[in-house]
Amino acid sequence: VNVGAYVDAETMIDSHALVGSCAQIGKRVHLSAAAQVGGVLEPINATPVIVEDDVFVGGNAGLYEGCIVREGAVLAAGVTLTASTRLYDLVEETVHTADDGSLDVPAGAVVIPGSRSVDSAFGREHGLSLSAPVIVKYRDADTDAATALEDSLR
Repeated sequence: VNVGAYVDAETMIDSHALVGSCAQIGKRVHLSAAAQVGGVLEPINATPVIVEDDVFVGGNAGLYEGCIVREGAVLAAGVTLTASTRLYDLVEETVHTADDGSLDVPAGAVVIPGSRSVDSAFGREHGLSLSAPVIVKYRDADTDAATALEDSLR
C-alpha cells in the first residue's frame, strides 16, 4: 500500500497485490494475489483509481488511470482496465468508454477478459486481436455464492 492510498475496513489485500499512491479502496473489497491498483501523484488534478465497497478484484487484474469500479462489481483474473479501455457490456449491449476521462465500471458488473479482432488487412492476415474486457452478467445469487468464502474468512 503506497503513500496517500486509502483502504477502508474489512478489505483483504492478498500477497503481491499493489495499491498505488492516492488510490481509494472501499469496504469489504478483496484484492486477489498480484492485483494492481494504480496510483497517481501528478498531475495534481488527476483522478485516482476508485474501488467502491464490496468489489472483488481477481488475481493479476490491473486497474489504472483513474478507473472507477462501482459497488459490488466482480473483476475476473487478468482483467486490465485503463482510461483508454473499451468495456463491452453484453447485457446492456453497450460500450463503456472514458468519455469524461475515467472508465466507469457499473455497479454489480461481472467483467471477464475478452478479445476483439483487429479489423485491418494486416490484422486479419496475422490473426491479431486486442484485449477487450467484457461484462457477461450483473451480480446475482450465483456470483454471491462464488465469493462467499471471503465472508467466512473475514
